[in-house]
Amino acid sequence: MIVVTGTKRSGTSMWMHVLVAAGLPYIGERFPGGWGELIRDANPDGFFESELMGGINYRTNPHPLTGAYLAPAVTRDHAVKIFIPGLVRSDVAFLDRCIATVRDWREYVASVRRLGIDDTNLPPALDWWCSNFALIRDLAIRGYPAHVLSYDSFLRDPEKVAAEVVAWIGRGDPAAAARVVRPERKREPVGAADSALADSVDSAHLEVFDELYACIDAGRPLSASFIDRLNAVDRALRPMVLERQAGVEAKVVADIFGRR
Repeated sequence: MIVVTGTKRSGTSMWMHVLVAAGLPYIGERFPGGWGELIRDANPDGFFESELMGGINYRTNPHPLTGAYLAPAVTRDHAVKIFIPGLVRSDVAFLDRCIATVRDWREYVASVRRLGIDDTNLPPALDWWCSNFALIRDLAIRGYPAHVLSYDSFLRDPEKVAAEVVAWIGRGDPAAAARVVRPERKREPVGAADSALADSVDSAHLEVFDELYACIDAGRPLSASFIDRLNAVDRALRPMVLERQAGVEAKVVADIFGRR
């Protein structure tokens, strides 16, 4: 499959719209049923989401209710959106191509808070880090074909970037793909100081967040020394992540026993 990945609010819906316009078959609904108007307004062109957002693996394929099976050989040209946590749990046999977009952490935090989709039980800045570090780690370990770019680099020259990615995929109409990008819809005003967005993440770590985004935005490879710094930041932030997760699990257990 041609997997579109990233965090929420990172351009995944935009990329699905581009690939659908290019003429690729796709998996997912443009507007899943029951979605509120606020969420619809966030992506007026649609979301293209499906049960596979959480990954393509034994839990989702065959479909747990219908038993329908998506075989790798017959779905190689299909575009599908899978957020990063699902990507790292997906069977590599389905990862024929991966288009990953990364958004500046400040814009990500502002966007998820504005829309009220801060639903990972982690502060948004920390969630941004966990997802994007997991993406880099998965690409390094499993080595499937991937095209990683920044949200801003696509918006600066959508025609050029769309044409390059469609050519890399090897199928689809690049001109039709480029025509559907509307950069004016995608800009997210941050409107808040860094300190209000940082979620108690140390400023030294935030500098690495910024440097990571700058590398991706410029299309620069990650040097060995910078990868060492990424690993060091992840080790430093991991206790905070585990503490948050343990707190959520404890609350769930307390709620279960409290209802008895």
